[in-house]
Amino acid sequence: MKKIILISFAALAFGTLTWAQNIANPAENAFLDGGFIRIGEIQSISRNSVGAASFLFPSGDKLVTGLHSSISNEDFLGGLEAVNSLYSQIDYNLVSYGWKGKSRGFHTLEAGARVNYGLSVPKEIFQILKTGTALSPYDLSSLRAFGNVYGEIAYGYSLPLGDKFSIGGKVKLLVGLNSVDVTARQFALTTTEEQYKLDLDADLDLTNRNKKIGVNEAGYLDYTSFSGKGKLGAPTGGGLAMDLGLVWKPFDGFSMSASVLDLGGILWYYGNAGTSSGSYTFEGLKGLTTEEFEKDKLMAKIKGVGNELLDVIKPKAVDGRFKFKAIPLNANMKASYEMPFWKSLAIDASGLYTGYNYCAPYWEARGGLSLDFPHCFHLGASAGGGACGFVYGVNGSVELKSFRLYASYENGIGGVIPYEDIPLKANNKVLLIGLVYLLK
Repeated sequence: MKKIILISFAALAFGTLTWAQNIANPAENAFLDGGFIRIGEIQSISRNSVGAASFLFPSGDKLVTGLHSSISNEDFLGGLEAVNSLYSQIDYNLVSYGWKGKSRGFHTLEAGARVNYGLSVPKEIFQILKTGTALSPYDLSSLRAFGNVYGEIAYGYSLPLGDKFSIGGKVKLLVGLNSVDVTARQFALTTTEEQYKLDLDADLDLTNRNKKIGVNEAGYLDYTSFSGKGKLGAPTGGGLAMDLGLVWKPFDGFSMSASVLDLGGILWYYGNAGTSSGSYTFEGLKGLTTEEFEKDKLMAKIKGVGNELLDVIKPKAVDGRFKFKAIPLNANMKASYEMPFWKSLAIDASGLYTGYNYCAPYWEARGGLSLDFPHCFHLGASAGGGACGFVYGVNGSVELKSFRLYASYENGIGGVIPYEDIPLKANNKVLLIGLVYLLK
């Protein structure tokens, strides 16, 4: 643990009616007239449960951090969540192929990769730095850092049941490439007026079959010593996941759908593993101003504390071990209605829930409008609210002969720190771009 960094962070918004987002529900494929080939779709997601405005406050003619003595406990701590989360994800679809079977069903084959990483920081850490001994001892076991890289090969099948109902599912083979995970069984902090005392019992797990962290004579992991060649592509885990969905069209122009995506996980082999147990005392971080923040003094001090922690709380090397880790699960619901006076115009309402085993869950609800001219173009917009406050989205696609280019952008409102692109409030940012070739 070298740094405890909390930056603003945002939520995955399901969007309204773009073609690419519709087929996230595998049951939607049952209504496609022809097949498709999709190449190179990429989606970038970032999420934060609080923003920079929760940490920076005006004081006289300058800004100071919430730790400054001029900022009240209520003003600073009242703007933080019980668990403050940072999460980022990049999905890359290498290729997808969908085709109509000889029967009524629709088949899909997909190959892609995902990178995700995040940090979970309990509010008590900032409460300790601000109030000292007020509520000692503290339970900080929700502090966690993680990162994963894995590939995905999937087969999907969807089937219409009459003209008004369809079901679909997808089975995904997950190939783990690299993973790092820091979790605590015990993370307790006891404070006095003079110092803070940390008691820790935690696991450090790092995959890599080809590159080993060295071990010193006392049996502790030595981060300055490595052996072997590190290869990102060497599999270090395997797992399965499923997508399930259904669509109901009770009458012309109206549809309802629901899906559960990424239900499953990966059994990782952590070839570099350690267990940390020990105590550490320190004075904390106080009286910091924005001027010091801009000169990187804050990060330098946090880094110094982290380096001292690593010197005291050394991970004891253990044999490689297997651990199962669930991937983020998404549950979606949506209703859409085409205007009877103009079928190209539709309104919709949607809801999303994303569950994690390492960060606070995210939810949202939104409404939207879309304008769709088949075989030409599509435009859509949506807005709503959720766990991170107000959210909005815009999306569109253009079709030229058999090619369709689509894109969508999701965000919140609240501004960013100039030149830093750090959100001032809890925020979401999702960017999706893709190209599909439609088979007749």
